Amino acid sequence: MSEVLETLSPGWHTALAEAWEAYLHGSYPIGACVVDADGQVIARGRNRLEEPRSVEGGFIAGHDLAHAEINALLNLAATPRLECYGWTVLTTVEPCPQCAGAIAMSGIRGMAYAAPDPWAGCTRLLTDDPYVSGKQIRVGRAPEEVQRVALRLVMVGFMEDGHDRLGPFLKTFAEYEADVEFAANLQASGALVALRERGASLEEALTVLA
Repeated sequence: MSEVLETLSPGWHTALAEAWEAYLHGSYPIGACVVDADGQVIARGRNRLEEPRSVEGGFIAGHDLAHAEINALLNLAATPRLECYGWTVLTTVEPCPQCAGAIAMSGIRGMAYAAPDPWAGCTRLLTDDPYVSGKQIRVGRAPEEVQRVALRLVMVGFMEDGHDRLGPFLKTFAEYEADVEFAANLQASGALVALRERGASLEEALTVLA
């Protein structure tokens, strides 16, 4: 594991931990959290698309809306103005239109993501839309090593879900061919599946992904 991963901020460690937990539960490995102005984690959520349907307990599961960012926002006790303007949503994959829109309307004024999503990523909603851009939402990125790990992890999830490297979806990731190749080899080896089957920790997963 690289030195960068060993010294992750609490927020990025939490987001990756949620992504790994999503993978352990058979959903797309995407995780998110909300940090306050001091960088402390105040809410967390994971992708729960493949879990039993539920809308209780501060999260949504088994529903098309059950994305990591949505669940992190639902996990918040409140979004007091003006305090929440200093908070940031951290997510392991660039938000889709649904999640970008939810962040924009939540009152939170910061978002940062790790892995890019050239297929469905909609960060531009936060910066280019005439209405939303007026909110002046801060958009940032994770450290490069976190970007790489998050992309490899979610790629394995996509491939396990049946997406072919030559299909239109994964072809949009051509700019990241080295990481796609890494993920393809990792998926073919069955190493992550083996870790999932024994409920391995995030730290164990990072040694394989990094």
